[in-house]
Formats: sequence, structure tokens, C-alpha cells
Amino acid sequence: MGVIGDFVTALQAGVSVNAFETDSGCTEGELGVLKTSAVLRGRFFAEQYKVVVAEDMGRVATSVVGDRIIISRMNTPALVGESGYVTKDEPNLFLPDRLWQTEPSDRPHSQRWLSYWLQHPGVRRLIAASATGTSNSMKNISKETVLSLPVPRTPLPEQQKIAAILTAVDDKLDVIFRQIKATQALKQGLMQALFSRGVGTQDTTGRWIQHTEFKDSELGTIPALWDVGVIADYVSALRSGVSVNAEDRMHGDDEIGVLKVSCVLRGGFYPNCHKTVVPEERERVAEPVLQGRIIVSRANTPALVGESAYVNSAWPNLFLPDKLWQIEPSESPHSIKWLSFYLQSPFVRQEISKAATGTSGSMKNISKPAFLSIRMPLVPLAEQEHIAAILSDVTSKIEALNSKQNHFQTLKRGLMQKLLTGEWRVKIDSPTGTV
Repeated sequence: MGVIGDFVTALQAGVSVNAFETDSGCTEGELGVLKTSAVLRGRFFAEQYKVVVAEDMGRVATSVVGDRIIISRMNTPALVGESGYVTKDEPNLFLPDRLWQTEPSDRPHSQRWLSYWLQHPGVRRLIAASATGTSNSMKNISKETVLSLPVPRTPLPEQQKIAAILTAVDDKLDVIFRQIKATQALKQGLMQALFSRGVGTQDTTGRWIQHTEFKDSELGTIPALWDVGVIADYVSALRSGVSVNAEDRMHGDDEIGVLKVSCVLRGGFYPNCHKTVVPEERERVAEPVLQGRIIVSRANTPALVGESAYVNSAWPNLFLPDKLWQIEPSESPHSIKWLSFYLQSPFVRQEISKAATGTSGSMKNISKPAFLSIRMPLVPLAEQEHIAAILSDVTSKIEALNSKQNHFQTLKRGLMQKLLTGEWRVKIDSPTGTV
């Protein structure tokens, strides 16, 4: 084994400059300074920067150079030491003082291969263990730590083949990522249109005819056939569980679990996000997860309070904690799936954010009265069901893409473990870099 310092002569940092956020990016004559979010899981995101103020443009240092690795020297405990490979020069982008850029040594090697090595779980653990700092929210690593990290003495031709194989997987992941983003944007656009303009009414043949008459309302312009109500019109009760002692692991066959607040996110329900209730607390649990219900996070971080998800199947061995609600629907005719999509809409998310309270900057709560009083359109049942079907179809596409993404991420982790450690050797004479 060698060390990173065999392949890197220096770690060049930038400087701290005054800069501002902008949606339009740098215009001609302007310069950008990278955010620490510009590197994540081996990837470099050139769009993650701020525009340097005119007075500080003369102070910038260390521009982004292609075929280099950028490393986050200061970040949260989970992200300190994150790195990303730079494919091409970005002469108008500069590093801040919290990022380093590698200066390669003359020793023959592949910087791209080295960037994959820095992502190896074993290396990430070494970095995490060596990070220092008195704050729980911010950690630092030293240049000496990075340069002394162990690295295998892999021959250059093998380095290049390994990098080519892993890059091919990364390219596939990039395509899937863009597809997910595009489909999510489509869903957001559909939600905005469907919850304000609807899909119309059905004629005698079952064909949908668009609304032609609209009216002003508290929610803006809506179809004339709609009314305005509140969430309470479709909810008879918000039932929560209780706080119980539990172990942070998934429950076994003869055990029961209590959900974490992270079990609901962006409309998805993740039953594996739970803890195992300790035996002496089993009798205290309340509110099992029921099929066809909506779970809402009543207490969470400012960004996640009010997150919700529709539950497709019953989970009799999973129970709610006190920070989650399960909606008991009212007898008023409505589509529970339609309501679940409406709760994910930008309008509701904004209303929840405004109604959330709490003195802590990291935790907010929403009360039952505040949640139930959020306004919503009262849409005819048939139209609700049609809207829910449209959004369910798009959601299924996103879920399929997420599953595909998970497959390739698992493939990449397996390949990294086998190839980077030498457990699998690549065939140098193979044009495709097979193993």
C-alpha cells in the first residue's frame, strides 16, 4: 500500500470572499465561488456556486481545473471529506477556503481512479474518524490526514480500466437522475394545474370535457363547479401513537416496530424506517398502520414538518409514535388518494410552514387545529378520482426510476468494493474493461 501523497503533491485551497445567490448564474465578466455542496459522492456539480461581489473579484484564488479532485475539508460530520472529480476546466469558478483541489504528482496515475478510491467506504470511515472540531454540526480534516490515507499500488493500466468501468455506471446514474428530476418537475406542474383548473366533467359517454367557467376564490381562480373548504371537511380525526423506548434496528418476526418521522418523505411511505419496541413497552404502543390511510409528520425539521404519505398496505406490526398522525377519513365522499396528493402540493406545504411553531430552529410543530383549517378545493368525487389516477401514474414512473437508480447504486458499490481492492482484476487487453 502507498498513500494519497504518492499521487498528490499539494491540496490547494481558495479564499473566503463575499458572494451572493442568483438563479441566473454568472453573466459575462462575473466570477463564481463554489459552495461546499459542489462535491458529493464523487461527483462535481459546477452549478453549485455563488456570484462573487465586484469588490472581491480581485481576491479569488484557485480556479477549477479539469482532471483534478475537489475535496471538502470542512463540512457536517456526514459530509466532511466528500469529494468530486472535475472533468473539465471551469476558469470562471473558484474555490472557497473550505474546499481543496488536488495538485497531481508526476507519478503515473489516474486522478479519476483516485477519486473513486476516496469514495471507498473504508476510506470514508478513516476520514470520519480523523475529523476534528468541538461543534457537533461542523468538522474539519487536515491536509496531513488526507495525504496520509492508504491507497493500493494499482498499475496505471488497471487504474484506467477500473475508472472506465465505474465511470460507465456513473454515466448511467446521471441519465437516471436527470429522468427523475424531469418527471418530478412534470408531477409538480401537473399538481399545480390539476388542483387549480381540474380535469373537467364527464359527458354521457364518459369522455372528460374541460372546465370552461371559472370563478375567483380564496384559493385563486378555480372552476365554477368547485367550492372552497378546509382539510377538516375530509378528516374526522388525526390519530397519533405514543412515545415508547425502542432499539434502532428493524424488528424481527415476533417483534413490533415504532415508525420514525423519516418514514414519510415527498409522498412516499417507507415502512423500513422504524425502530424495534423493547419488550417491556409492547403493551404501550398505539395506532397501528392501516391500509388506505395518510400518515402526516406533525413534528419535524422546518423543511419536513407536515410531510405526508398514502399507505397502500396495512402494517399490523408497525405503530405510530407521538410525532406522527394517521388520518381517519370523514364520511364526506372523497378520494383519500386525491387528498394525499393535495397535501403534497406546494400550497399546502407553504401553509404548513407558515402555521408551524416552535422556538427551536431545528424542530417545528403544527397543531391539529392549524392543520385541519388549511383551505382546499372541494372537488366532485369523480374528478378527484381522475386527478388521483393521473398523479398516481406519474408517481409510479418516478418510483420505477428510483428503483432503477437504487439498482445501479448497489451495482456501483459492489464494483467499487471488488475492483478497487483488487478482489476482482480487470482484463487489460479487453477494450470494454471487463473483469
